[in-house]
Amino acid sequence: MPNSLSRILIGGFAAIAISTSASAQGPEFQEGKVRVDGQDYPYQLLVPSNLEEGKRYPLILFLHGAGERGNDNQAQIRHFPGRMKRLQEENGEPCFVLAPQCPKGVWWTGKRTRGSSGVGADAPIRSMRAAMVALANVVRERPIDLDRMALTGLSMGGYGSWSMATRYPSWFSAVVPICGGGDESRVSRLAGLPLQVWHGDADTVVPPDQSRRMVKALKRLNIPVEYHELEGVRHNSWSTAYGDGSCLALLFKKRRNPIAVQKATAAVLAGAIAKEERIAFLGDSITQSGAQENGYVDLIRKGIAKARPDAVIIPAGISGHKVPDLLKRYQKDVLDKKPTMVFIYIGINDVWHSQNGRGTPIEEYEAGLRKLVREFRAAGAQVVLATPSVIGEKPEGENELDKMLLDYAAVSRKVAASEGATLCDLRQAFLDHLMIFNPKDRSQGILTSDGVHLNAEGNLFVASEAARALFEAKKMGGE
Repeated sequence: MPNSLSRILIGGFAAIAISTSASAQGPEFQEGKVRVDGQDYPYQLLVPSNLEEGKRYPLILFLHGAGERGNDNQAQIRHFPGRMKRLQEENGEPCFVLAPQCPKGVWWTGKRTRGSSGVGADAPIRSMRAAMVALANVVRERPIDLDRMALTGLSMGGYGSWSMATRYPSWFSAVVPICGGGDESRVSRLAGLPLQVWHGDADTVVPPDQSRRMVKALKRLNIPVEYHELEGVRHNSWSTAYGDGSCLALLFKKRRNPIAVQKATAAVLAGAIAKEERIAFLGDSITQSGAQENGYVDLIRKGIAKARPDAVIIPAGISGHKVPDLLKRYQKDVLDKKPTMVFIYIGINDVWHSQNGRGTPIEEYEAGLRKLVREFRAAGAQVVLATPSVIGEKPEGENELDKMLLDYAAVSRKVAASEGATLCDLRQAFLDHLMIFNPKDRSQGILTSDGVHLNAEGNLFVASEAARALFEAKKMGGE
């Protein structure tokens, strides 16, 4: 069996994916492993039988429970993956199932105590990064339908499913967390994503209140969720869930729908903003074109118009502009129009124009960002500061200006944290999305038309990310 190896960057961390491929008569499990920070993490991949040339197939990512931890690369296929193999052997729908294995004593989301959510640090911990690398490797090597990738997990993996879905909502077509829990303060990020939640009401290992809290938080934001609480069932609610036709139909049939996600995310924002809210979007050509039909600014405007027809959008993007240019016009273009919120998306030209000697020195970039944020906040506006996204869509480190972008994005994060702005980390969001949805490592055409400017998919993506950040700003401002 030939081995394949690929090097992937996740959140700035190098990882290596090593998979063993075979021509499956299947359905059969094939072993693989990934190496993250020098540690190997095994996984199993269920490969359907009789794959048709040119056809793409759905994939379900499965996160196992605490009882299946280890390094034998066998325990994690006991429940859902094994069931999927049996169904396919009985002429069920062909589907890839990816089942990474977490080491003993380690969690998908960081160590938790009973009754806690276990959702800890902002960055994913190593075990979750290993699952991400495994997924990235599989979509590069196998005929996966990228619009039909679903996520499910049980117990510890239920926690992992909630956490991964809130971190990467653009990745999945549907999510089914079973007898788990998560951070209810982040459920707004799940708007538009098909969700089905299962828990036994007699569960004493993970109390059902863990799922109830998540479901309650979703419903509070009018985010649809299908909740099944099973009477008299203890911790093995997965037996019923994975035996249920509606659960399997959700996992198999749903397709990723960025349009629905964008509309739902804007609707959540509309429910949070005040009457006669005035939201300014300040930036360069990305924001200037974003105010045109179906640009990211226009999509947000349309998305909030139904619930908030009184809201005012203030477009303030000009092509070619850098931070020094914004400093010359922020008073006239933004402050004089009395915004209550300001979304700043800048930095691409500050880096890009360095190639012809007209870039912005990083010290000047930082000082200018600080002045902008301080001036807007002093005027009473809530500020969202976005990191510069991409100049080229190849993997991180393979585009010419990636090192500079990394440094300038770090400055934007530092300014947001120290000046009281809400961060919209578009740089990291783009990298995470491209890791999965750019398996051929193209330089453009995934979220951009030319490596910089947004295409239709990119406008939907940024509109969703911006709306999530604006919602967070409103939420933080109300606490």
